[in-house]
Amino acid sequence: MNNHINHLLNQWLPLKEDHKWVLGFIFKTEGSCYRKAGALMLFSDAGHQLGILSGGCLESDIVKKAQRVMTDGSPRTLTYDDEDEQDIAFKLGVGCGGIVHIALVPLDKRNGYLALDDVSKVLSKGNACDWTADLKGIRGHCKVVAKRKVSRKVATYYEHEGNASLSIRFFPPIHLLVVGGGYDATFMTRLANMQGWVVSIWDPRPAQARVEHFTEVNYVIDDTCADGLTLHLAEHNVLAAVLMSHHREVDAKALAILSKHQLTYIAMLGPLHRKQEILELAGLSKTDFCEFFASPAGFDIGGDLPEHIALSVISQCHAVFHGKNTKLMK
Repeated sequence: MNNHINHLLNQWLPLKEDHKWVLGFIFKTEGSCYRKAGALMLFSDAGHQLGILSGGCLESDIVKKAQRVMTDGSPRTLTYDDEDEQDIAFKLGVGCGGIVHIALVPLDKRNGYLALDDVSKVLSKGNACDWTADLKGIRGHCKVVAKRKVSRKVATYYEHEGNASLSIRFFPPIHLLVVGGGYDATFMTRLANMQGWVVSIWDPRPAQARVEHFTEVNYVIDDTCADGLTLHLAEHNVLAAVLMSHHREVDAKALAILSKHQLTYIAMLGPLHRKQEILELAGLSKTDFCEFFASPAGFDIGGDLPEHIALSVISQCHAVFHGKNTKLMK
């Protein structure tokens, strides 16, 4: 199961009226903790556990507390202190050394499911949103974030006139386009799928990008002409692309199309001198149509197998989207 919020909500939505549900979320941490403020988990009276609030060490105790919330309908806050010898976290041998504060609140029609169904709709359309809920589980609110204002921020906990709330900025899954449908692309698409990303693949060569070889891909673009790729980019929120067809004309054609869309990340396999060659074939002289253009693609992590390359590219792409250092430390 993928733990991206969009995937969790997609699993919860069809079942939300069939069971009693409790939402658990970390609203504050102190010191070193496995999960940070903003982590969510959903519990049902049928035994569903969607998401994770620790490395798996606290969940057994959290489940017991969540069942009590289902029984009496009263919200609860929990504190796990790994340095307190009397605390359950210490007795469980968690070992992170920090303090985790968790809220458990009912999730039902009375509180409008805390607007989590609205969050799902926004994310499914490729937009980001700010979600706010109070620690008593009385109400939730979802506000779409204008794309020009989207920036990563940590979850914010605040208190006002005796009421405590948490605000979280949620982002839709990264939509990655893979250009090239050879054997090595299967590792790229599988690893992207494991991150919960939306994945599209395009290759105008009829023998490539066979559906049976890419069962985990969301979209296999079967239109082999440039118009098909252009239409797909216009209809979907594609913000990242990896060019790995190993064919100069295919990569150049794709790059020319991608240059008309402002992507966050583009990676192109091949040595440094190939980058300039493909740019010239595409009729381009700059890469400022993309926020981050990597060619050669990925981090230098050593290894030359397809799975190593996929790991290096997916890691670099993830770092770019999360505002992390894109230079691998030696």
